[in-house]
Amino acid sequence: MIQHHLSKLPLPIIYIVMGVILSVIPLYRHFTFDPSLFLFIIVAPLLYNDAKSASRYWIGRGFVNIISLSIVLVLITVIGVGTLIHGIFPIIPLSLAIAITAIVTPTDATAVSAFSHPNKNLQIPYIILQNESLFNDATGFVTLNIALTMYLSGTFSIGTAVSEFLLEFGGGLLFGMILGFIAHFLRSILFAIGDDEPLIMVILEVLVPFIAYFLADELNLSGILAVVAAGLVQGAENDNLQLTSSKLQLVQENAWELVEQILTGVIFLILGISLPTIISEILDTGVQNIFILILIGLTIYVFKFLIRLIWTRYLVWMHLKRSSRWHDSWIMSFSGASGTISLALALLLPKSINQNAIINRDALIFIVLTIIIISMVLAAIFVPKLTKPSDSDEEVKPFDQWFREMIMVAMNTIQKTTDHRPEAEIVVDTLSRQLHSHKIVNHKKRNQIYRQAYEIEKQTITELFTLQKITEDEYIYYLEFLNLSLKTATGNLLTNFILRLKFGLHIGKLYRDLGTVQDMFLTSPQLAEQFYWVNQFELHNEDIKPIENAGFNQVMKYLKEISDIQATSIELHDVRSFYRDRHRRMQQANPNPKIFYQLFLDAFKAEFEFLQRAIQDNKIEMDTAESLQEHIIYDQMSMIRNSSNYTKNYSIQRYDKNRYTD
Repeated sequence: MIQHHLSKLPLPIIYIVMGVILSVIPLYRHFTFDPSLFLFIIVAPLLYNDAKSASRYWIGRGFVNIISLSIVLVLITVIGVGTLIHGIFPIIPLSLAIAITAIVTPTDATAVSAFSHPNKNLQIPYIILQNESLFNDATGFVTLNIALTMYLSGTFSIGTAVSEFLLEFGGGLLFGMILGFIAHFLRSILFAIGDDEPLIMVILEVLVPFIAYFLADELNLSGILAVVAAGLVQGAENDNLQLTSSKLQLVQENAWELVEQILTGVIFLILGISLPTIISEILDTGVQNIFILILIGLTIYVFKFLIRLIWTRYLVWMHLKRSSRWHDSWIMSFSGASGTISLALALLLPKSINQNAIINRDALIFIVLTIIIISMVLAAIFVPKLTKPSDSDEEVKPFDQWFREMIMVAMNTIQKTTDHRPEAEIVVDTLSRQLHSHKIVNHKKRNQIYRQAYEIEKQTITELFTLQKITEDEYIYYLEFLNLSLKTATGNLLTNFILRLKFGLHIGKLYRDLGTVQDMFLTSPQLAEQFYWVNQFELHNEDIKPIENAGFNQVMKYLKEISDIQATSIELHDVRSFYRDRHRRMQQANPNPKIFYQLFLDAFKAEFEFLQRAIQDNKIEMDTAESLQEHIIYDQMSMIRNSSNYTKNYSIQRYDKNRYTD
């Protein structure tokens, strides 16, 4: 939520800060988490979802780049930078220097993409980055395992290292593919026999990454690559589903989105919680050691960045001829930031690492954190500048503007309906609320408009009474209705609760019916008052409609005047909607659910046609079009689930005169 309002601040850093704040709580002081659980519980499902969502088309087309960036570049960076760091800082053994470089080499393209501007000219570099980050995690993990084995055993054999690398890498991929096909076969059987309930299918899919990682690890293969391969196979299965089991696919996507965001947040929160303990233990060895570790982290980042910059310039195939290859290389270099996987790998470092007074497990984790922060901050600074469309490019219309235009088209379409005015007005008001849904209401300003509208309506009713157009009883009772309505509209939760209780008891006294009391108590005071007074006027052979109509017309005239003076605000919109809703309930027949449903379909049809024209005229980016289409679909689902509530909220309940006991 904080990052939504501070978009320039990297989300991982916000999580770390929140973790540090949580560490003040006694429960989280000196918090420890079993590192061996990290890959199994957190990293495995994260990578599985990334692989499942990846484009098989671009993985096939970019296979050369995947080999180049995810394997060759990682190995060269790990060995080259590790050797340089060991030479510059001899306090770090070569094996640990290689290990720490292997940890920070995996990239977090998803986190960095949040900083970039929408730019259709940079789609290919970002596709390459996404595919790279999918596979270099496994290369970094395998390399880290070899480096740690070298450190713990004290020996190193190039032949053994290469054979272990190929066995873990290739074996993990093959095993993951086999397991993915088995899971695919099982799910296909469930589809065929009609057991494709979301609960069954989602749980089955969630189990796949855990089973793949656990079994591959037991076979001394790369569990990470097994998870990635299984995810790619499952992704291909989802592609084949297309429009089949749409509900299942929607549930799966939403479930995995929640899982991914929660697990990513957990990783950085845990680091933030552990950070004070890590820093305090480093400070115990000397304040100057903090600066040494920061310098080591900065040096690793600089060397890694330079190698990546040159590599992406000359050894990456961009698929299309580009006149600004250096520009693309700078983007890909700054976007190669360390993130979630690097942190997870750092927490896998064994607690037995205690090389000397400076270099131990806490010091290595601190170095990784330094590199993550440096890479994220620089990405947040430079990626937006590098991806900003040039002046010569066509200005991209933002999503909010497209959304507003689409809603306005739907509203105008329904407003042209001459028949079924009550239902049409409800649909228009419902659509218009979307234009103000993300604005903060100034309650003081809104209450002021309510009070001014109340005074105008009160003045109008008083004139009717003075001219003897309404009786004294009608005047007194209608003023009581207005007073209660004003209290409801401007009151707080306590006021509304008291009014609910008052109306419930009063209705119970009149009708002596517990069911009626319950219905009235569960109905908002705003609606209950309107129901009550319409019935009371009818039960006394009086008509509230002419009185309400006169007051409504004067209030709407006043609201029109102030909307011409000041721009339409959410406060003005709320007041206008309140009076329109009241007028419909008290003046017009109860809405017809079928007509209401049909008009909503017409509104969605107008939105789809608007979107289709924008695509045909090549005026809209596909990402924006897909987001708008998703919004329409979700609105349709919401309307289907809540259609009965819409009509219920606009229906006046009539009571039998014979039940009235005055």
